[in-house]
Amino acid sequence: MRAAPVRLVLQGALAAVLIALTASPAAAQAPGELLLPVTPACISSSFGARPAGGPRASRVHNGMDLPAPAGAWVRAVGAGQVVGIRRLGARGLEVELRHPNGWRTVYAHLGSVAPALATGRRAVAAGEALGRVGRTGVTYGTHLHLELVIDGARVDPAPHFRVGRCGG
Repeated sequence: MRAAPVRLVLQGALAAVLIALTASPAAAQAPGELLLPVTPACISSSFGARPAGGPRASRVHNGMDLPAPAGAWVRAVGAGQVVGIRRLGARGLEVELRHPNGWRTVYAHLGSVAPALATGRRAVAAGEALGRVGRTGVTYGTHLHLELVIDGARVDPAPHFRVGRCGG
């Protein structure tokens, strides 16, 4: 009669081990409210489907656009590690950060990268300068294109900021 309870305990322990082994430890935790990367800020182009804005504009927008004057500082929305500084076609010069809970941010259309990052610094604090607003890539005016990536999927960054649409 005592063997049955022991077997159940072992089966329960085995199930817990199997669940732990098959669970995805890399699942990113969504961020809460984030710092604005440029100030003042408003959203000129939202995340998601949009009508074609021009001959080279995408119909799916993977981030949000925040208009800002050329040369304005772009700041990290949260602490993180630089995982990429690159020039990519339509997005131009961009900086990508990986944040402690696994989510990532991409800052595109930069005119330049902050000197500390350009010379190899990789750890950044929340609010630290990443670069300056520019017009690299495909743009119709100076702005920052900001993307939020959670578990490999681009998601709407707007709910994580206190910012509304421009002019409204």
